Amino acid sequence: MLKKLKAIWDLTRLEHGIIYAVSLLVSLTIAYHSLPTDPGLVIAGVIAVVTAEMGAFALNDYFDVEVDRKNNRTDRPIIRGDISRKEALLLTIVAFIVSVVAGYFMGNVGALAVLVALIAFGILYDYKLKEYGVLGNVYIAFTMAAPFLFSSMLFKGSTVLLVLSVIAFLVGLGREIMKGIMDVEGDALRDVKTVARVYGANAAKYTAVALYLIALLFAPVPFIVDIDPAFYRNLYYAIPAAIATLVLLWICADLLKSHDRKAISRARKTTLLGMLIALVAFLAGALT
Repeated sequence: MLKKLKAIWDLTRLEHGIIYAVSLLVSLTIAYHSLPTDPGLVIAGVIAVVTAEMGAFALNDYFDVEVDRKNNRTDRPIIRGDISRKEALLLTIVAFIVSVVAGYFMGNVGALAVLVALIAFGILYDYKLKEYGVLGNVYIAFTMAAPFLFSSMLFKGSTVLLVLSVIAFLVGLGREIMKGIMDVEGDALRDVKTVARVYGANAAKYTAVALYLIALLFAPVPFIVDIDPAFYRNLYYAIPAAIATLVLLWICADLLKSHDRKAISRARKTTLLGMLIALVAFLAGALT
């Protein structure tokens, strides 16, 4: 039973779903400068974003079996034999249905439309869009920024949320381009035109580092520019934001030293840590 649960976790990359859920909660808190007071909205929103993420990643592994086998991706449960392709497809269908139903109970037609659009483009990405390299990377990066844009545009406008959206997009794009370095051989099977495949691993590495550094330029904006009084010169925001900045700088330095499979894998995991710390920074700024 535990083995199957671990396989489902690995298949759906639930750690990403948790980050998406936290991102939604943080974005709502930032938008209103207080904790969300509508439990129905929060529960429906969390279920919607988490199950949408689960379905997207499960479908990704369903389509990518041969690529993952070529890349020896034993971290993928289908490749390990812990879960079948049929089970992955069934989980995908169930997850997307639950996501749409949860989105309906948010009681916001615009929010539901955005959710359905993200699921539709996610299916397109898994099936074909990822073969267009950077275009597919841009889509994935957009999904990382989507929770913040979602709250900013559909519930209450927030310039700070737009800044956070830009940071999430840039880090996400850099992370996806960086990931292409470790998947070059397998990507050739589907003729995926990643930066690493078309221009080489060094070009992908330097592009990722450049995107990370540009993202860092936006981190101090809420602190030094009065776009939101809650963040302006707020040390509760500045301190964790500075820690997140240092994490991202460490990733850049580590990447410049080496871009072998182990270094890329380490950088992918560490970027998630940096993004989580950044979320804490924005949450602290909104509540103090």
